[in-house]
Amino acid sequence: MRARKKKPAGYEVGYGKPPVNSRFEKGRSGNPNGRPKGKKNVNTMLRDALYAPIQIQQNGKTTTVTALEAIVLKLRNNAIGGDYRSAVQAIALAMRSFEQEEIGQPDAEASPLDQQTMLELMRDYVEQKASPQRDYAESASAAASDEQDER
Repeated sequence: MRARKKKPAGYEVGYGKPPVNSRFEKGRSGNPNGRPKGKKNVNTMLRDALYAPIQIQQNGKTTTVTALEAIVLKLRNNAIGGDYRSAVQAIALAMRSFEQEEIGQPDAEASPLDQQTMLELMRDYVEQKASPQRDYAESASAAASDEQDER
């Protein structure tokens, strides 16, 4: 073990003692401007944008809703109008929302029938959109069988 050399008590410059001419003045900060105030991160900007109020036309009236609510309403309207991607997205969001509600309520049991019904509805919807000729073929065969029944 090596013994440390002790510096004399009156040394001028060293660890924790910078040269006198480069020291901060008494009462003056080393960071006068400080941290910038109000610096926003991505989450804050996203939250501000999605919850900002906007005006929309709904049933002939101008109403003020959040941007997020307007997006959900537009998604719903597109899904109802027959847009396949919007419908799938709306169903996925609804399922995620229902799962979150069930997680928040420990006493409420998730009914397997409800989940199974939702999955079956999604499969039926996807299959229906995957084969549009099926609807035409079914309606054509139904019309033909009706004609044969009439004869």
